[in-house]
Amino acid sequence: KISSRDFYTGSDALRDAFASLVHAETEDIAIEPSASYGMSTAAKNLPLSKGQSVIVVEDQFPSHVYPWRERAKEVGAEVRTLKRPMDDDWNETVLAAIDSTTAVLAIPQCHWTDGGLFDLERLSFVCREKGIGLALDVTQSAGAYPIDVRTIKPDFMTAATYKWLMGPYSLGLLYVSKRWQEEGRPIEHNWIH
Repeated sequence: KISSRDFYTGSDALRDAFASLVHAETEDIAIEPSASYGMSTAAKNLPLSKGQSVIVVEDQFPSHVYPWRERAKEVGAEVRTLKRPMDDDWNETVLAAIDSTTAVLAIPQCHWTDGGLFDLERLSFVCREKGIGLALDVTQSAGAYPIDVRTIKPDFMTAATYKWLMGPYSLGLLYVSKRWQEEGRPIEHNWIH
């Protein structure tokens, strides 16, 4: 009773459900084995050159940091890890750290150690204004907190499903903006990429 059209039935339903949740189109969503694949894809594609920097925050989940360290090492860039602010206002700390060397802002929506929220609408506006790439890990918030890619406009946004998306381990979802769907490169090649 399984036909060739059933090959995509489950995966398309999953992509469609996540797209609906984050206000994207189904074609903007890819299935991945983990959030680290999404962050590695972002690190491979967002422009980063010698002398530039990537901003991450202290105690950020390792799979959101390691790809940036590797990419920065490859090109002679720097990963700047912002220390936790005494007043817990990550937004002002991030805004104050953005300078002329900042090429990428790689942050979560919700910090996994303390639940601190980042004002993605405000931070993404500054990124767009200054030509800074925006890579988000929403593993800790997708399914529990509103996310609208139409407003935030990230370049890449990844989520593992085992938190509030109520999915299994070894499954993640990746939003890719239209620009990178055309210009981007996958981290591995197969017939369906």
